[in-house]
Amino acid sequence: MNLFGNALLKWTALAVFILLGCITGPDIELVLQDPREFDQPLDQCDSKLCTSLVKLIDQAEETIDFAVYGTRMQSELLQAVLRARERGVALRGYVDKDAQNKNYYSSTHVWEREIGNMRDDFVREKKCRDEFTQVPPCERQRPSGFSGPLQCLAYDLGQERILVTGHAAKKEFAAASIMHNKFFVIDNEHVWTGSANLSNSGTGGYNANAVVILHSRRVASVYTQEFEQLWERDGTCSKSADGIEEFQLTSGKVTTWFSPQDQSLRYGVRGLIAKAETRIHVAVFFLTAKYLTADLIAAHQRGVDVRVIIDATSAKNEYSKHEILREAGIPVKIENWGGKMHMKAASIDNQYLVLGSMNWTSAGEWANDENTLLINSPELARQFDTYYEDIWQIIPEKWMRKGARPDPESYESGSACTDGADNDFDDLADIQDPGCQTDPTPLPKLPPHRIIAAHKYENLQKIYPLMQSMNCHSSYPDWFVCIPENFWGGCKKLPYRRFNATSDDAMKLDGDQDGIACER
Repeated sequence: MNLFGNALLKWTALAVFILLGCITGPDIELVLQDPREFDQPLDQCDSKLCTSLVKLIDQAEETIDFAVYGTRMQSELLQAVLRARERGVALRGYVDKDAQNKNYYSSTHVWEREIGNMRDDFVREKKCRDEFTQVPPCERQRPSGFSGPLQCLAYDLGQERILVTGHAAKKEFAAASIMHNKFFVIDNEHVWTGSANLSNSGTGGYNANAVVILHSRRVASVYTQEFEQLWERDGTCSKSADGIEEFQLTSGKVTTWFSPQDQSLRYGVRGLIAKAETRIHVAVFFLTAKYLTADLIAAHQRGVDVRVIIDATSAKNEYSKHEILREAGIPVKIENWGGKMHMKAASIDNQYLVLGSMNWTSAGEWANDENTLLINSPELARQFDTYYEDIWQIIPEKWMRKGARPDPESYESGSACTDGADNDFDDLADIQDPGCQTDPTPLPKLPPHRIIAAHKYENLQKIYPLMQSMNCHSSYPDWFVCIPENFWGGCKKLPYRRFNATSDDAMKLDGDQDGIACER
């Protein structure tokens, strides 16, 4: 067949592919929860986060596998799952348990009792606790009044300015890993996943959350494989890595990442930020990852429009990097509504989306069970950007100033004093909380930082190692592949299933051309 004939067949097939997608509906649906929709967490299923999941469960015919952090209330969701069981659908559920064999969410034991066929990660948590204990990288210059594990940090802010600080918790704490996923796989074809917990504040609609629904047997197969690793792990501390998968769906390209085996921050999120050219919109619950902070600063310094929204409770965390970003000139707003900024999401260059269960923390990448999606879809990115602009505007400018942060349980934070919820996790709610009283207790101070002249930094380098941002090697042009420039000094095994190297030197990394590098 001639060249014209081949091209005609190709475009005809593509047109049919797109037409089928239009007829049957999008194969990727993005659900974004407006935190203004509800003024308190309730045991109801009125948000689209919840109704979309109930719809999928009610349509299930064969199997439902779900891995969730835990459950609180959400009676309608439980009843939908039980209806599925009555229809003969095979159910399996997996939840988190701490070292005391307990789950944070109060209804988890009810789901376990009612559904029956459920397992948890208690054995792993108990057995592998020491493996996730991180050795503090430094022991000097501890800020007064902070006794927890210490991070000694330094960031180049440009204009001969270096920010140095020591981040440490108020008290010592035990390291832990959590099964933090929130995903359902239904009939080996549909995946519901994102940042929303199955709770009255999560799927109940009180918090800002992002969920994506994927209708794809290939994507569902990858999530089923991850579920099988959880289901069969029996205390195993780690999971096997089989490479990052990429899928071309009608609504966009999707790559799937799982923690801790895929190093989702280092090679996924940080790679996209390192390649950003125009805009980065970040909406996350926790942002404590020190190197990712350097990536955002570097993007800002090369002219990328970077904006960040984080949660008010996380802004109380002593390892939060929001003040460092502000000092670098990046606009950071801290939400002041009653519920949480619970997303773990970002849009990049009006084209890419980051979504999933993983907070931007070292625990999210190295210790927890998490899932993250990187999606290449201008349409979905536009949907997110429109939503982002809306919630950015409703947060007052005062919560963007250096040092400014609302008390998450106070009259500064919307309905927080009348919602019946413990918004700052201190076991006190509403008027019982000091923040909701006539003379509220001031928020505890965060570790201080200071700015020094660049030429004075040389004497402090052993105490404050400079946080380096990621730079991408030009041999790897794919949108989700970012090999660090300094990678060539040593060959570490990389998580990519498919490489697409464009130079002979780069191809040497993948000698057997199976898409996973540095196996030797």
